[in-house]
Amino acid sequence: MGKGIVRQGKYEDLDSVVVLQQLWAKENITYGFVPIERDELERKLGKYFWVYEFKNEILGFAYGTIHKGKNISVIDDDEPYIEIEDIYIAAKNRGKGIGNALLDKLIEVAKENGVERSLLYSSSKDMDNIIKFYKKQYFKTWYVTMFR
Repeated sequence: MGKGIVRQGKYEDLDSVVVLQQLWAKENITYGFVPIERDELERKLGKYFWVYEFKNEILGFAYGTIHKGKNISVIDDDEPYIEIEDIYIAAKNRGKGIGNALLDKLIEVAKENGVERSLLYSSSKDMDNIIKFYKKQYFKTWYVTMFR
């Protein structure tokens, strides 16, 4: 596979992102994952919504929102942070650096806008690999909920 580009998501990408979310749901890799409606995705478009494109095909996406800390033990009250809401790459395209590229771009743009901190939650059914992925991106584990 050649090199694709990370670029800001736009309205014309939403159909592809909807398809990727449907693939995500079919993979059944995340507890409780339900694709969000297209109009909700449209509301998320902006500087914190990015896609990875290769040969005119969207292979992955990531988006986040900016918040201010409030009663979060690892982020000071009123400190801005980006919450990484969703990041997904279709199974056939994983392990090629696409997720890293998307996450790097989200964090880069947040920093350009004065936001130094980031936070994410995961309900992955493969928590070991998800934690490994995010630790490579210098995230630290803060909170764990387990069940049996």
